[in-house]
Amino acid sequence: MDAFNGQVVVGIAHALFMNRLHLLRLTEVVRLGIRPDPDDGNMALPDSLDSEVKQQAIDYVLTCFPTEYSTLISEASAGWLRLQ
Repeated sequence: MDAFNGQVVVGIAHALFMNRLHLLRLTEVVRLGIRPDPDDGNMALPDSLDSEVKQQAIDYVLTCFPTEYSTLISEASAGWLRLQ
């Protein structure tokens, strides 16, 4: 695969990751009844649950692509997790 197509695949995978992560976090916020923080208005999940949700989002992305892209997506996902 050429570099451009690799970037396209990683870009699409990142968009799927962000979308899925947002959906999973919102689901947990509602399920747990988390209220906005009075200082900053954020509705953060507990760290252990947030780590689990991030992994679920990565697993979801990996299932959406053929296995040939797994290494490329796994390498890129390490950077995605640092940004979260």
